[in-house]
Amino acid sequence: MDLQAYLQQLANPDYLLSKHGLKVLSDLDAEHTSLFADGWRHILSERRLEIVAALVELAEDNVELDFRQVLLVCLDDPDAEVRAMAVGGLWEDDRLPTMRRVLGLVHDSSGAVRAAAMLFLGRAAYRVEMGELPEEDAHAVCTTLLNVVSDSEQPLEVRRRAVEGIGYLCHSAEAQAKIGRAYAHAEQLMRESALVAMGRSMHPNWFPYIQQELRSPSPALRYEAARAVGELGEEGRALQAGLLPLIDDDDSEVAQAAIWALGQTGGPQARRVLQRLVRSKDEVRSQAAEEALQEIMLDEM
Repeated sequence: MDLQAYLQQLANPDYLLSKHGLKVLSDLDAEHTSLFADGWRHILSERRLEIVAALVELAEDNVELDFRQVLLVCLDDPDAEVRAMAVGGLWEDDRLPTMRRVLGLVHDSSGAVRAAAMLFLGRAAYRVEMGELPEEDAHAVCTTLLNVVSDSEQPLEVRRRAVEGIGYLCHSAEAQAKIGRAYAHAEQLMRESALVAMGRSMHPNWFPYIQQELRSPSPALRYEAARAVGELGEEGRALQAGLLPLIDDDDSEVAQAAIWALGQTGGPQARRVLQRLVRSKDEVRSQAAEEALQEIMLDEM
């Protein structure tokens, strides 16, 4: 279908979006990207949001589809919800130009967009730690995340997502100090993000805090503590005893996080527990245990 004609159809809110039709927007070259940008601005904001949401979902279901050029156009959309969703849709885009565009969103007028950008840059921070980014870009990622964590003018949601990102900066004393301050924050949401960062950093200094929160009265803190143990991999086996009570937690999400963590940490004890759970009459826990066992077997191959 001609792209301009299809964009005119998309502009009609009564036109039913279809997976087959949206594939037209995959893998656009420069000329067609320009055509898309021209047509996109004539579509109502509510409809644009609906389209972007459909594209992100479609790309998650089919890895062969590439809507990155469309989503990059959407980073300049006048609607903040569209911009934020576009950032989320670019999650797996490892290209340096995309990362640089997202870095610029730290100055976006919308807190939701800035929070989405921090989540994206958290993945970039992992690449920094792996030595995958040029020095100048690595410096920009680290500096941006660290500055946002300390910026009291930023909304809590933006700052906490930056805290999660600096968790990967395990060799940065400044980053680790900021994680500690985040854990001491009055707001529980910030403490939850600090636990995420602790797991990502894999610093033994954080193990006692993670272990303590496995027994927290808060389901959200127990959940993040269990996830943090899983992030530690084999290093987290020392904390497995604290996971065991959580597999019977009243909160199903906490239980699933604990089961997942057992699969990530592995070892004989985890295998035995998971083999028992596979036979559980609770289908959710049984399925989670099956997936965790598969993870252990993959690691042992």
